Amino acid sequence: MRKRFIVVIGVAMMLADHAAQAQNSFNQWTAAPPAPITPLAKKQRSAPKTAPVPIITPPPAPAAAPLAAAPPVASTPVVKQSKLLKRGLTMRMRENRPLSEDSVSMVFFAQNSEYPPVAIQARAQGKVIIKLKIAPSGEVSSTSVVAMEPRSLPGWDNKVPASAMQALASEAQRVFQMLRFEPATKTTEEELMANFSLQ
Repeated sequence: MRKRFIVVIGVAMMLADHAAQAQNSFNQWTAAPPAPITPLAKKQRSAPKTAPVPIITPPPAPAAAPLAAAPPVASTPVVKQSKLLKRGLTMRMRENRPLSEDSVSMVFFAQNSEYPPVAIQARAQGKVIIKLKIAPSGEVSSTSVVAMEPRSLPGWDNKVPASAMQALASEAQRVFQMLRFEPATKTTEEELMANFSLQ
């Protein structure tokens, strides 16, 4: 029994002595010059480990074919518009002289739009320009697609399918159809742009 007690005390003293040395060395400063800093090499992003989903693109539509207007969609906004928009929004944006209340349309779009699942699956992003016809009452009476500009994700060599871009355009039309403008004496038109980005 005495040998075990001595061994235990000896081990405890060695550990205490070692811990004391470590504690004493903790606050030592050296006057050696700092080691040079070498930047780490950037890691290349690898493709996901899952098998890639084949993307089937339909044949391109004839260039002269006009873009069809979206069918009327009965929808109510998730978040109501805070105030009526002033007409002439397109002109003010082109001339870079927006009013403070012009941001209502962007906030409304952000709060009420959803990224279409078809577009997410195809990794589609880009901008869509929609023409709105606004009735004298201030309600949007019809919408049509003016332009669609697809944009590939950085690092992906995928071609954005036309069906995915059409889904983005339909979503933009659905949300813009719910906008409300100030009443006027005649029907007017506006062109609004919607940017869709997965990043």
